[in-house]
Amino acid sequence: MPAVVEKALPSEAPFSVASSCNTNLIMQTLLENNFFDLFGIENAYSLDRQLLRDRFRDLQKKFHPDNFASASEQERRLSAQYAALINEAFTTLNDPMQRGRYMLSLLGISTDEELDTRMDPEFLMQQIELREEMEAAQSSADSALDALGRLAIKVNNEFSKREASIAEILDNTAESGSAQESGLDTARHLVRELQFLNRMQSEINDAEEALF
Repeated sequence: MPAVVEKALPSEAPFSVASSCNTNLIMQTLLENNFFDLFGIENAYSLDRQLLRDRFRDLQKKFHPDNFASASEQERRLSAQYAALINEAFTTLNDPMQRGRYMLSLLGISTDEELDTRMDPEFLMQQIELREEMEAAQSSADSALDALGRLAIKVNNEFSKREASIAEILDNTAESGSAQESGLDTARHLVRELQFLNRMQSEINDAEEALF
């Protein structure tokens, strides 16, 4: 895991956000940042999520549209766009699956499932087995909750394994500044597998709630 390197927040740069002559230029520049630079954090899959949340809250407060209520129309429009971007960036980086997709997109790699439906046959078989286990757990009248709990742990472990593998590939790529095509293709498939496992996690949660 790479060392956490804290960058200055965009609002901590050597200019005043409150200065009307600079506000337009500042926000236009910020809108062009990638999501990591937006929060002033290291470009890494293994990011510090608490730091991300702290930076998100700071930026929400400093660039809330209400702070620009008396500003020009252009400044109000830019502040609204920037507030929306802050929310989108946080949602993306805070979610392991979306974060992986985003980092791959920065490297020019698409995970578009509609254009490429190929999946690892072994993983597909695993998904079939997991769904069979879920059906069996739900039909177990006396111990359904326990069975679903065990299945949830199993799925969570599979999710975590893929997170670790993705982090190893993408963080090494970020550190070295170079990317091996085979490694990125592996990361691409792993990110897609996270989507299936995430859906499975949601279905297990729904099944558990239905028992109460």
